[in-house]
Amino acid sequence: MSEKKKSNLIKKIGKWFIYVILLLVAIIVGAGYYFYNYYNWQGAVRRLVHQYGTQAVGTDVNIGNIDLSLTNGHGSVGNITVANPKGYSQDNIIKLENIAVAVDVDSVKKIVKELAQNSGSKTKTVVINEIKITKPEVSYELMNLNRTNAADILNNIQKNTSAQAKTEEKAATKASDTTYNVAIKKVTVANGTATVAANMLGASQSLSLNLPTITISNLGTEKQGITIEEGLARIFQEILKTTTNVASKADLSKILGGVDGLKNAAVSNAANMANTAAGGAGKAAENVGNSVKGIANGVGGLFK
Repeated sequence: MSEKKKSNLIKKIGKWFIYVILLLVAIIVGAGYYFYNYYNWQGAVRRLVHQYGTQAVGTDVNIGNIDLSLTNGHGSVGNITVANPKGYSQDNIIKLENIAVAVDVDSVKKIVKELAQNSGSKTKTVVINEIKITKPEVSYELMNLNRTNAADILNNIQKNTSAQAKTEEKAATKASDTTYNVAIKKVTVANGTATVAANMLGASQSLSLNLPTITISNLGTEKQGITIEEGLARIFQEILKTTTNVASKADLSKILGGVDGLKNAAVSNAANMANTAAGGAGKAAENVGNSVKGIANGVGGLFK
């Protein structure tokens, strides 16, 4: 082979080598960009759910895997857990493993455009067309005549999402900070189950109950969304209120040792506490009166 041909061959190999290197660099940069944007976005969602969910319910709220397409807005969220208050036997009061989400992509594009142009208001609203939660699991536990884990969480929600608490939170937010709200058009919770147990009288048995379908509509609007905290609180609140209502109508004699008076008192009192927490101070006096009567009847039943 002549020197000229060798020189041309070396040049060709050199060019292909450069092309391959550039291609590899492009792949690495593209993969890095995808990894940063997609997984950083997932991490941001996890942090928001944990932060605002925990603020709302007063116990630890965590989220597992997220699989959401940023092109069509459809995806799923798995394994959201709400921890029990201290003193209860189970780790979690609520476990949501199957959540399908449909996000309005246009609302996301609008936010991205406004952030890029540094325009629009400081409050951005993500529109969620639908959230479908299937087979949620609730651990409902009676600690004593005056306390259930559902009532504890409902009380926390009312306290932590009160007007005063929101005013304090808003005052603590810097005027220059961008805040994110949500507008959820529809939430459906279907095929749920509740395990009811009593941490009293040494009872160790539990009872499994089916929950009816829960539908929540129009949580906020695109013009005036609600905070992530308020959205999560409303969903958890409806699940716990429904569970309390189902438990109040169930035959709990098996887990309360067959003491009817105690059973009636415990369930009546639990329902009253939950209604007070969910309905506000207006019902407090009536519910407290009913609770006292229920407790008296329950104590009397122990000595029959």
